[in-house]
Amino acid sequence: MRKEAVSVTWLVFGECRRGEGASAEDRLVDAACRTQDAGPCSERGIALMMVLWVLVLLSILSMNFLASTRWGSASVRNFKEETQSYYLALSGYQEALNYLAMDKDLAVDFLDGEGNFWIDSEAQPVTGTRTTEEGEVEIRITDENGKININTANQDRLMRLFSYAGVKQEDLTDIVDSILDWKDPDKEHHLSGAEDDYYEALPEPYKTKNGVFTVPGELALIKGMKPEYLSATEEGSRSVLPLITTFGTNSININTVSKEVMETLGLNEVEIETILKQRSKDFGGFRFIPGDFTGRGLNAVATQNFRIEVVAKMHNSPIASRIIGVVSRQNSPQGMDFRTLYWSERAETIRS
Repeated sequence: MRKEAVSVTWLVFGECRRGEGASAEDRLVDAACRTQDAGPCSERGIALMMVLWVLVLLSILSMNFLASTRWGSASVRNFKEETQSYYLALSGYQEALNYLAMDKDLAVDFLDGEGNFWIDSEAQPVTGTRTTEEGEVEIRITDENGKININTANQDRLMRLFSYAGVKQEDLTDIVDSILDWKDPDKEHHLSGAEDDYYEALPEPYKTKNGVFTVPGELALIKGMKPEYLSATEEGSRSVLPLITTFGTNSININTVSKEVMETLGLNEVEIETILKQRSKDFGGFRFIPGDFTGRGLNAVATQNFRIEVVAKMHNSPIASRIIGVVSRQNSPQGMDFRTLYWSERAETIRS
């Protein structure tokens, strides 16, 4: 009598189980049973992962939105403060023009020891820093005729100027000769100068102007010129830009010339002190030029070309607006006429 293997099927905690002697058919049934039982659990795991990914995506989108909103708010605030500071600076600039227009004595203007520009000894200067309801405004008025005009300066005066400003001896002749080549109309070289053949061989080529300098910063294009010669890079060092101009004539105003420019002209300490003492409210500056100074390059007591510089910022704001203008003042039957020779405006950040 043939015995048949008997497979036993039992249920443990609701799961299908087969004995060790289960046939292949029984194992297929068991696998199907397990798949049916595990189905709900697997679906729950997939749903959980999807929820987590959605939360991550929403978090990223929220962070991007918050960052965009914050940057947008900052941009709007900065634009508002920049606009307000600009118009505050513009009002200061107009105030400076009004001050120059009310000059009743065009025969003399002077700069006192504190750097304040006086149209006469009666009209109180508008220069300096002051606080308004909106913010802070600083106004400076200087005389372009109190500087050395590099367009009219001869070789000797240029040598003195750049030597005083700290140009190294090995660069001095190259720079001065190159300046003379830049502004003369011909193509002939000075001994150590430069014309088109030098500038066109540079990595970024350009031509010699063969004309006068438009602005002092144009000196940066000259052969041998270095940034530290133009603007002071270290505390206590000298630079040439505050001493020069490209506006006006070859006249230097004894009532507005700076101590540094007087030193480049060869004046000694006693002579400089004598000039500075005369430039006060009590004395009102020079009405005529003493003979000792006329041959030293000081040949004017009044001016027609002014540099106005205004910096303004709102209260509790790091954003400031700076306006720089050079104007020529001429008297006419209708009053004072001003012609703008140069204009620059920019926003900047002031860190306290």
